[in-house]
Amino acid sequence: MEKTNKKTRGLPINAVTVPMAVVLAVLHTLIIVLILMVNHASTDISNTMSSTSMYLEDATSLQAGTSVMSETSSAFVLTPALEDGTVNTGPLMSYIAELGVPRRGSDVLGKFEDREISEAGREALEQAAATADHMADIQIHAISLIRSVYPLPDTPQLAPLPEVALTAEELAMPDEARLELASRMMISMDYARSKQIVSESINTCVAEIRSAAYAKAAVMGRKLGMLRTLLWVVTITIVVLLACFFVVLYRQLVFPLNNCTRLITSNNSLDEGKGLREVRVLASAYNALLKRRDALDAILRSAAETDALTNLPNRYRFEQYLLESGEGGYSMAVLLFDINFLKMTNDSQGHLAGDKLIRDAAECISTCFGSGPDESCFRFGGDEFAAIIKNCDEQVIHAKIRRFEEMQKDKGVSISMGYAYVRDVGTTTFKKLLDEADRKMYTRKKAYHQECGEENRE
Repeated sequence: MEKTNKKTRGLPINAVTVPMAVVLAVLHTLIIVLILMVNHASTDISNTMSSTSMYLEDATSLQAGTSVMSETSSAFVLTPALEDGTVNTGPLMSYIAELGVPRRGSDVLGKFEDREISEAGREALEQAAATADHMADIQIHAISLIRSVYPLPDTPQLAPLPEVALTAEELAMPDEARLELASRMMISMDYARSKQIVSESINTCVAEIRSAAYAKAAVMGRKLGMLRTLLWVVTITIVVLLACFFVVLYRQLVFPLNNCTRLITSNNSLDEGKGLREVRVLASAYNALLKRRDALDAILRSAAETDALTNLPNRYRFEQYLLESGEGGYSMAVLLFDINFLKMTNDSQGHLAGDKLIRDAAECISTCFGSGPDESCFRFGGDEFAAIIKNCDEQVIHAKIRRFEEMQKDKGVSISMGYAYVRDVGTTTFKKLLDEADRKMYTRKKAYHQECGEENRE
């Protein structure tokens, strides 16, 4: 007993497959998490660059709007009237249109209230916005001075143009003085310096936004690179583990099984000390069966096991077959057959015809009930046959019986049959199965002969 336990002690297959399955499940889960993190990091980088582009566009729009308003207001102030004496409203129309676009100093500054930019960038933007608003005040003041000399047409298009109240001193000035004052305001050093401040502040703000975006993108890029590297490491680890797992399975399962197959084919005992525990248990069980077979082989070889006429196993082989069958755990159908009118054929046509009838009957029985791996047919002697089918259900038996009846017609033979079926042979005995099949067979044989007798009388 100790020797047997030692041989079958080996490593069970679950000790290999279960840990591997757990490790692979964890690694695959990690891969899914890493993929989600990579996608999230990529999305963050994309969103950062998209937000930066929008920030830059909003910041530069302040400078663009300031420039348009400066140019259009200067064009009107410096040339308030056309050659025909009419007011030059063209620049004012463009100026009013720009006023309706939300890219003036205070408008742009409002867009950045909830945005994350550096303190230096926000201060530069606030300075640019304040300076742009200051320039707008100068522009409106200068335009109001011109309007006091050249009143604007009363049209809906010019109605949105804002106007400031002139001081008493300004109203007391002659027209030429007011026109000159408006021109000086638009070409003054203060106004030129304001334009320069707007440009420099916007450039500073843009540089700060870009710098912060590039720094943030660089951090995200490094994180993304680390995640992708880790993803490759996990993937390669899975491949390596799978390769090792298959090598172990081949050496401990596939190779020993191949060796078992070779030894079984050559009718040798199996090595019980190699492979996984299941392989060793299989080898041990096979060796036990092999020893049992060898013990019975001398007896079986001394007996005539085959019927000479039909080449089917005889009654002795049938009885040995039942002895070798397991005690339970599988279904079984026992079928008994009896050739009808064999004696009549021998008496009327001779024994050669009777022998042919027996062979034809044997062919029908073996073809329909003895072609499968769990199917066996036997000749008891004379006109009696038997078949045993294991691991089957009654539907299969019925299908085989229908085929058997059709083949009888093709062969021109008549065979009475009875069968008994049990789902688990451990719940009954072979004798009970044989008695039940024999009773059904002779009942059908009797009914068949009575029917044939009535037909002959007709």
